Amino acid sequence: MKRKLNRLLVLLFVTASCQNGYIDDIQPVQPGADESAPEVTIGYPSTGVVLIPFTDESTKINFEFEVKDDIEIASISVALNGNTLTTLDSFKDYRRVAAAHLSETLPLGDYTVEVTATDASGKSTTKSYDFEISNVYQAKYDGEIFYMPFEGDVYLDLLENISAAKVGNPGFAAGKSGRAYSGAANAYLTLPMGDLANDEFSASFWYKINPVTTHAGILTVSPPGPTNNNRTSGFRLFREPAGSMQRIKLNVGNGTADNWFDGGAAADVDPNSGWIHVAFTIAPDRCALYLNGELASDGAFTGVSWADCDNMTIASGAPNFTEWNHLSEQGQIDELRIFDKALTQEEVQQMVEDN
Repeated sequence: MKRKLNRLLVLLFVTASCQNGYIDDIQPVQPGADESAPEVTIGYPSTGVVLIPFTDESTKINFEFEVKDDIEIASISVALNGNTLTTLDSFKDYRRVAAAHLSETLPLGDYTVEVTATDASGKSTTKSYDFEISNVYQAKYDGEIFYMPFEGDVYLDLLENISAAKVGNPGFAAGKSGRAYSGAANAYLTLPMGDLANDEFSASFWYKINPVTTHAGILTVSPPGPTNNNRTSGFRLFREPAGSMQRIKLNVGNGTADNWFDGGAAADVDPNSGWIHVAFTIAPDRCALYLNGELASDGAFTGVSWADCDNMTIASGAPNFTEWNHLSEQGQIDELRIFDKALTQEEVQQMVEDN
């Protein structure tokens, strides 16, 4: 009874307030003259090339767009290569519309997307954007001349379209991104050095150590020699035990001797730590080794020699750097990139952040 009385008192108060003018009457406001045509912005695609995995022949595209008008948007149409995909004519906000249209299967090729917006007074605006759907990889970073992602279960450099030669029976496994190289005993890949041999040389990749093996070559370029330990030219990136850790070392030949870039404890990795990022640079005056974007070793250098270095080995010291038992890496390697420049630490850190 008391609750009913309280409701009645509130109702009487509101009624009295309205009658006594305490609450203003709602007054319609005229929108004004429609002076401007709609503004159209295409949000996606936003680059000239939509890159898809090289093994794919088609993809889906979610076309994103925004339309603004000073008074009222009447309709929006989206067309692709002259064919209408969708038309919108009902909006919650008649002055600003942010929307998207999903096209499920678009094959490789060139496209033009057009968005046309019409306002209530009949004025219209059309914006268009040209783009290409491609599965041909384009270098992502400055100076990148080699990229092997190990996708599609192939050992293929996407920039030069060169396949690595396989020794033994390596395989593939879940990678840092998609698929990765997965090593096996007495297995590795080789590639001709060719244009990879430059005065400035850098490599970047993700690496997952196999904790069962204690020694392994990771990425090596060595000349042949009677002891399989000629270090006067090329380079050798490998790992060895350091107590319970694995220490990653870089050795580079200058033509007459070799230089060691051993970061000590700064280059130690827990073999059970999972994926780590490894990068190194060889310049005419210095070499550096980075782990997870942090400097592990750095030192002066007089310049690399590539004498008699015909091939690069991925995931082993074999065939030319095996005297110290730096044999096959049975872990995983992913996103291998090579550059014809010396990477800065900032560039290395950016690659770490990008994955």
